[in-house]
Amino acid sequence: LGFVAALVGLAFLIAQGLTKKLVEGLGSRIERVGGKAVRQVALASIAGVVTGLGIYLFPLAYSSGRSAMPLTIKHRANLSTETLVGTAVVKCLTFWVGMHCGLVGGLFFPLMYIGLVTGEVSSRAFGLDPVVCIPLMVGAVPASFVTAPVTMLALPVGMFVMGPLNAIPIFVATVTSNTLLVGTGLLGKMMARR
Repeated sequence: LGFVAALVGLAFLIAQGLTKKLVEGLGSRIERVGGKAVRQVALASIAGVVTGLGIYLFPLAYSSGRSAMPLTIKHRANLSTETLVGTAVVKCLTFWVGMHCGLVGGLFFPLMYIGLVTGEVSSRAFGLDPVVCIPLMVGAVPASFVTAPVTMLALPVGMFVMGPLNAIPIFVATVTSNTLLVGTGLLGKMMARR
């Protein structure tokens, strides 16, 4: 699952790059026509429309993800895999569109929520226990590129009130995902190509 977490983290970062290019291009065109103030208002409005549409289509994509975590965990058995995948994709896109259009917010909770959703999807896809997969992915997805492995281990262990033995799979997955994306130099090479 550390490999899956690294892929999810990589997809999150690719979405960041694509939305940044798109928003910068759109913003420069708007600014040429209407000026800086028009660009700021237009981009914030576009972010609002994209976020609103995303939440309309996938209601669990609302907020930073923090308030959606308990709901998703509670009702995960009733959510289809398609709904979960759609929610993760929409959360990723609405987060990056909002960030690049001038809305404010942090990276941790959206990334942890995407980890939670992909943990449930991984549990279903690989036939593994969600009690293991969900906390594991909550830690391993952010750990794929956030170089604070102890923090990424401590967050799910604290959130889900887990003992030391249950922390071992999370530790292995966080180290694996971080090693694959950061430790191999892949992320550095990708950033150098920008």
